[in-house]
Amino acid sequence: MKIESGRIINDFFEENKRQYAIPVYQRNYSWSKKQCSKLFDDILYAYQKDKTHFCGSIVYAPLKEENNIHFYIIIDGQQRMTTIYILLKALYDMAQTDREKESIKEILFNNDKFDEYGVEKANKLKLKPINSDDNQLILLMGDSVEKDKNIDKSSTLYQNYTLFCELIREQQENGLTVKDIYRGIEKLICGKMILGDGDNAQEIFERINSTGVPLSLADKIRNFVLMVDKDQEKLYNNYWLEIEKNVSVGQLDDFFITYLNFRLEGFARADEAYELFKQLFEQKKYTNEGILQEMLRYSKYYHTFLNNDVNYTKKANDLLAGLRQLKQTTLFVFLFDVFDDFHNNLIDSNELEKILELLLNYSIRRLVCEIGSNSLRGLYKTLYSRVFSNKEHKQYYYDAILSFLTQLTSKDVFPSNEVFEKALKENNLYRKNALCKYLLASIENSGKEKIDVSNLTIEHILPQNKNLSPYWQKMLGVDWRKIQETYLHTLGNLTLTGYNSELGDKSFEEKLEYFNSSDTKIVTLNEDIKGDIWNETTITTRADNLALKILKQFAIKPAEHIISFYDRNYVEYSSDVPEDATSKSPEYYVFQGERVIARTFAAMLKSLIHNLYEENPSIIENMARNNEKISSLDSYRLFSYDPEMTKGSYQIDDSSIYVSTGFSASHIMRIIGTLLDKYEIDRSDFSYFAKDNKTD
Repeated sequence: MKIESGRIINDFFEENKRQYAIPVYQRNYSWSKKQCSKLFDDILYAYQKDKTHFCGSIVYAPLKEENNIHFYIIIDGQQRMTTIYILLKALYDMAQTDREKESIKEILFNNDKFDEYGVEKANKLKLKPINSDDNQLILLMGDSVEKDKNIDKSSTLYQNYTLFCELIREQQENGLTVKDIYRGIEKLICGKMILGDGDNAQEIFERINSTGVPLSLADKIRNFVLMVDKDQEKLYNNYWLEIEKNVSVGQLDDFFITYLNFRLEGFARADEAYELFKQLFEQKKYTNEGILQEMLRYSKYYHTFLNNDVNYTKKANDLLAGLRQLKQTTLFVFLFDVFDDFHNNLIDSNELEKILELLLNYSIRRLVCEIGSNSLRGLYKTLYSRVFSNKEHKQYYYDAILSFLTQLTSKDVFPSNEVFEKALKENNLYRKNALCKYLLASIENSGKEKIDVSNLTIEHILPQNKNLSPYWQKMLGVDWRKIQETYLHTLGNLTLTGYNSELGDKSFEEKLEYFNSSDTKIVTLNEDIKGDIWNETTITTRADNLALKILKQFAIKPAEHIISFYDRNYVEYSSDVPEDATSKSPEYYVFQGERVIARTFAAMLKSLIHNLYEENPSIIENMARNNEKISSLDSYRLFSYDPEMTKGSYQIDDSSIYVSTGFSASHIMRIIGTLLDKYEIDRSDFSYFAKDNKTD
């Protein structure tokens, strides 16, 4: 296989007496209008900025030579090749001068000047799609596309051709010519890979499309920032290789998505992350080296979050290890800012340790109290800006974060000691295995001597077996089944052991003998496992003692300066009482932890619908498909594919769904409440802040 840089026009379509065939095992042409519009925008950008644009790889192989025409098969890149060929035809039909038409005609068709070779009509085309598309392309390339009654106007080929004609017409009205757009196409470059005689085309095609060759997010970002840079070797060695050293290849995509969530307003899904990266690059006017420098900096932090790092104190590393063990990766977007401040000397190591300890304690309390994690992503994304919107708060860095978390009124509020202690004693800790083991290990290692618990497992003192032996039934008493169901997986009945499989259903005396033997390394956890009976009283007594140890070990350092985040101008409201919205002016809403500015109720509804649709479009699509009413009193539908069924409507981006507008504030709250129920989202995950117009 020979691999080199190529140009779509110069190296493929400009060459005379060539035809590129799509093998029968490839899929039909299927590019969407969105993809075509994006390619067209890229072409315009390439022309306007006078810079090349990488559009992917073309893998092809020689097939035969016949009538002086060289035939090739396209192994990979057929969708791009076909789209560009359709665009060239649209340019030909939209050309306004004979000279423009003639120039493009030479690109579209093979030319047999003296009719020496009897080139067939089908072979005059430089592209031959798979059989199902072949006839349509021949018709499309005819002289009278619009008048040809045989062409299937519902085909993707024809639909995209008409789209390109419309896009070209718009640019012509703005002063661009067909020649200008063609110059943009000339700037499309690709990775050109031609197969040799020893290469198995079918095997390579399957490998490209099935076994990982499709570019990962990291691959695409690397190609974007390095492909056409004149200093690409320097950038690769100085930045990209260093990023890969900090973040393993398997974690690169996760790192880049975290980085994008940190830098962007919304959230980056994996399937759209690359496009968002390019938008970020353009909007912030980065240079290739500039964005690589920034990503390198955050890759160092990311390395620290996932690994021990000698550049930080042992305590900071231990706290980060705890967050890793509890899988609290959503807070990385917040830690990026915190670590920036640390390296800019706004906080010292002691303050950094206090913040990490606070975040670990907060995470533990949420997990133990079984507070859903769906709001964490939004909370941590906006936490820094909400806490430090007043830069003076940075004088009391830790105090500001603690004050904010404890003053939240949503479910994200810092759980109190009372709530935490009750949950420690009563909740099922065993089902959260990582949390349970972390807490038990923390109790055991709270003294001076530390033991390695990595090879230990969680042991139930009262056995898990639903069919308890008569021995255990007698020990628990007549309510043995209820006691087992209530306390089996709670803190008071759990410890650590290296002999889990051996202890199992053994009697309490046999387990007690092991717990007190010199072979076990567990001491603190087993202090309260003694006597000759194990029942409800001993379990709850032990739970009380262990809970106090955890509360002491994970105590919250109080703030020296209490900072108030209460805004007396705005009151918090929920969707449960729609009438509260009457005569109010909203400022923002909080949805699943994220604060979103919305200064009208209409803007609030539109924003929330966008977020819900991004999260799961199927629910809104079903409502639109069924023309479902929100209320029996409504004349119009909230969502519909038919604009006649909606009122004053707009369309959801990248969809054909119309959304009604013009509702009253109270009705908008009813709609929001209904949508939250439809999405099975707890209504406590949504609240809005508004001022009273009457008072104002």
